Amino acid sequence: MIQNQFDKTQDVENVEENYLKEELYALIKKDDYIFDFIQKSSLDGLWFWDLDNPENEWMNSKFWTTLGYDPNKMPHNASAWQDIINKEDLEVVFLNFTKHCKDPSHPYDQIVRYKHKFGHTVWIHCRGLAIRDSKGKPVRMLGAHTDITKLKKVEIQLQRQVDRYQHIIEGTNLGTWEWNVKTGETMFNERWANIAGYTLLELEPVSINTWAESVHPDDLEKSNKLLEDHFSGKTPFYECEARMKHKNGEWIWVLDRGKVVSWDSEGNPEWMIGSHQEITESKKDLEKNKLFIQQAPSAIAMFDTDMRYLAVSQKWYEDYNISDDTIIGKSHYDVFPEIGEKWKDDHKRCLNGEVLKSEEDRFERLDGSVQWLAWELRPWYTDENKIGGILMHTADITRTKKAEIGLRISEEMFRRNFENAAIGMVMLDQKGHFTKVNYKLCEILGYSNNELTKLAFKDILHPDDLAISNTLFQKLFKGETLYSNMEERCFHKDGHIVYINLSVSVIKGESDKPTYFIAQIADISHKIIARQKLQNTVGELKSIIDDITQVSIIGTDKNGLITTFNKGAENLLGYTKEEIILKKSLLLLHQKEEIEKREKELSLQLDQEIKGFEVFTALLENQEYDVKEWTHVRKDGICFPVQVTLSPIKTKGVINGYLGVATDISEIKKVEQDLKSWLTVAEDQNKRLRNFAHIVSHNLKSHSGNFQMLLDLFIQENPEIEDNEIIQLFKTASENLTETIVHLNEVVLMNTSVDENLVGLNLYEAINKVTESVSAIAKETIVTINNNTQPDINILGIPAYLDSILLNFITNGIKYSSEERESYIDLSTRIEGEFVILNIKDNGLGIDLKRHQAKLFGMYKTFHNNKEARGIGLFITKNQVEAMGGKIEVESTVNKGTTFKIYMKHEKN
Repeated sequence: MIQNQFDKTQDVENVEENYLKEELYALIKKDDYIFDFIQKSSLDGLWFWDLDNPENEWMNSKFWTTLGYDPNKMPHNASAWQDIINKEDLEVVFLNFTKHCKDPSHPYDQIVRYKHKFGHTVWIHCRGLAIRDSKGKPVRMLGAHTDITKLKKVEIQLQRQVDRYQHIIEGTNLGTWEWNVKTGETMFNERWANIAGYTLLELEPVSINTWAESVHPDDLEKSNKLLEDHFSGKTPFYECEARMKHKNGEWIWVLDRGKVVSWDSEGNPEWMIGSHQEITESKKDLEKNKLFIQQAPSAIAMFDTDMRYLAVSQKWYEDYNISDDTIIGKSHYDVFPEIGEKWKDDHKRCLNGEVLKSEEDRFERLDGSVQWLAWELRPWYTDENKIGGILMHTADITRTKKAEIGLRISEEMFRRNFENAAIGMVMLDQKGHFTKVNYKLCEILGYSNNELTKLAFKDILHPDDLAISNTLFQKLFKGETLYSNMEERCFHKDGHIVYINLSVSVIKGESDKPTYFIAQIADISHKIIARQKLQNTVGELKSIIDDITQVSIIGTDKNGLITTFNKGAENLLGYTKEEIILKKSLLLLHQKEEIEKREKELSLQLDQEIKGFEVFTALLENQEYDVKEWTHVRKDGICFPVQVTLSPIKTKGVINGYLGVATDISEIKKVEQDLKSWLTVAEDQNKRLRNFAHIVSHNLKSHSGNFQMLLDLFIQENPEIEDNEIIQLFKTASENLTETIVHLNEVVLMNTSVDENLVGLNLYEAINKVTESVSAIAKETIVTINNNTQPDINILGIPAYLDSILLNFITNGIKYSSEERESYIDLSTRIEGEFVILNIKDNGLGIDLKRHQAKLFGMYKTFHNNKEARGIGLFITKNQVEAMGGKIEVESTVNKGTTFKIYMKHEKN
C-alpha cells in the first residue's frame, strides 16, 4: 500500500543508509521467521532497536506518519518516541520489555497511547520480538505498530451508549392509547406515560398533541404518512417505529401500533385504538449488529424483509465496486438490477427461515463482467423470534477461479517456454541424469535430444569441475540450499570445451523431499574469453601506469582522497606512495590561490556555488574528460606548471572516482606523443570493452525480459506463491542472466566497415517478426503495434543489426508508454532518394529534447525514472544504423510521444 510513497521515502533514506536498517534487511534474508513476523505484524509502523546501543533505533517512515510527523525530520533515536508516549504506558512498555528479555515466552505485546503531533491521542497496538545472539542474550529488538485508534474510539463510544441506556425502563408491559380522530380527544394508560418517564397525572391535560410534542420531528412526519396509508385503506393497520422524548431528556424508541375501530357515516375514521411498546433495547441491539457489519473485514450486508439495505461492510463496497455510499434504505434489486430470478427465489426461501449457501456461483454484472462468488444467506430474528430480514455474506473468489483457469494455460506456457527458451534448460533426476532437455541445450552441447537424455551431467562435465559440482548438488539434495549458481566447463560433442553458467534449483514433492532438479544453462564462452582479455588488458594498464616515471598519474575517490599514486607522481612531486595514498587530498598538490580563482570562475559559469574538490569534477558531469593547465606544488614547496587531463572512473555508469594524468609542461613536447599514444590505446581498449559489455546485455535483454514477464504473469495468476523461494530463485536467475551475458564481437563489427556484409532485407517481414517476439510484453502493457509499412520495400542491411534496431525502438515504445491513454506504436515507410525512411511513432511519455537533445544517443543516458533503463539502447541503435550507412532523426514532445525517422539504404529492384 506503500509501494510509491515508500519508494519516494526509500529514495531519501538511500542517500545515507542507517546501519540498523541494513542489518535488518540482512536478518530478513537470513531468517524466515523474522520475515513472517513482519508480514503478520507490520501495519502502521516498524522499528528495529540496537539493545547494545539503546539510543540507536531505526523507525520506518510509516512509524512517524501515523503519528503526524515528517519522517525526514525525525531522528532514529529511542528518545524521540519516548518523549511522545503516555508516561503510564511507557512504564508498562519497559516492564514488558524487561520480562520479554528475561523470558522469550513472555510476549512483548501491549496497547499504548501516543500523543499525535496535533495533540490528540493515537492508540497503538505495539508488538515486539527480541533478536538474541548465540548465547541467548537480547542484542536487537524488532517491533511493529498497528493503529487501533478507530477501533478504540468505537469501543469507548459503545461503552458510553451502554452506560447511557442502562437506566431505561425495563419490562414488557404495553402502553395503550385511544384517539378520536375527528375531535382529537385522546386517552392514555399509566404505562404509556411511564414509558416516557412520567406519571399520567404529570401529563394532564392529555391530547393528541401530547404525542405530537414528544415524538421526534422526523418520526412524526413518518408517522403521519403511515396513518394516511391506513386511513385510505392501503394498509390493514398502522405500525410505526418512532423516537419519544423521555422525561430525562433522552430519546427512547417505541413501537406504535394501532387500528381504526369505528368510522362515521361518510366513511371517515372516527375512533382508533393502539399500543406503545418500548423497543429501545432491540433497536440498540440492531444498531450494534449494524455497527458490527459496518466494521466487518469481509463482505456482509444486512437487509430487512423487503430486501432494503440496513447495513453493509466496507468490504461489500469494495468487492462490488459500489461508489454510491448512500445505499442504506435502497432495495438490493435497485442497486443490482442484473440480479436474476434464481437469486430472488433464494432470498424468498431465506426469508421463510432457510439457511442457504454456495461454494461457487457465477454472477454476471450489468457491464458484462463476471464475478465468481462463494455466499451464505441466513435469516435474522427480532426479539419476538420473528424474521426481521436477511444476513448475506459473500466472498469474491474471482481471482481464485481465474487462477484455476489460468493454471492450465500457465502449465502449457511453461512447457512451451522450456522447449523454446533462448538458453539451455534441463530437468535432472535425483542422480543427475538428464530426463528432459530443450533444443537450445542440444545446440550448445552438439548432442541430439535422444543422445542427451541417455547421459548424466557428470558425463559432459570437465573432471576438474566435477567435485565442486557434486558438492553443490549434494547440498541441494539434502535441502541445505534450494538454489545454486556456478560457472562450469563442459565438453562439446566434438570435444572442445564450452564454458557455461549453470543455475540449478531443487523442486520438492509433497513429502518435502527433492524430487527433481531444474537447471538453466547459458553458453558464456564468449564472456570468459572477454574476461581473460580484460584481465590481460587491466594487467597491461597497471604495468604501463607503474612503468611511467615522468608522467604523474593520480587516482582519487569521489571526494578527492588519493587512491592511486604512480612512480611518475613520486618523481614529479617528491612524495612517496606511503605518504599520500588514502591519507591526503588532491587539493594538497595545488596552490590555494589557484583553487579559489577556479571556484569563482566555475561558480559564475555554472550559476551555482563550486567549492574545494568540485573545481576538478564540476565539468565532468556532462563531459568525458577535462583538460586544463594547473600549477603543482612539490613536497619541498617548489611550484611547476602541469597540464592535467582528468577523467571520471565509472562502474555501471556511476562515477566512483577520478583519474588525473599530469605532465610537466616544460618537457611536454618530449612526453606529449607518448602520452597521447597511451591515452588513445587505453581509451580505445576501454571503450571497446565497455561497448562490448553493454551491447550484448541490451540485445539479450528482450529475451531475459520475456522470461521475466512470463514469470511475473505466472506470479500474477498465482499470487499465493509470490514469496515462494523457488519463484524468487527464478527471478534472480533472470536478473543474473541480463547482467552477466556479454558479447564483444558486435562492437568490433560496429567500428569496422560492413559495406561488404550488407544484404537485401524485407522491412515488412522483419517488423512482423519482432512484433511477434514482443507480443506478450505488448499485451501485458496494453500497447497496440501497427505495421503500416509497404510489404514490397527492401533495405540493405545486416539481419542482426536490423532485428536489434527494430527491437530497441519497439520495446522502448512499450516500456515508456503512458498509463493515461490507450497506447500504440505505428510503423510506416516512404522512399526518399536512395534511402528508405522508416517512421516509428508512439504516443508515450516522450522526451524533453530541449534538455536532452545533446545527449540523446549518448551512452548511459536515461530520460525517465524506469528502473530497467540502462541508457544503452539508443547508443547501440545509432551506431548500428550508421554502420549500415544510415542515420536517425527524432521528434519528441513530453507526454505526447516520440517519432524516430530512420534512414536506411534502399535496395532497388
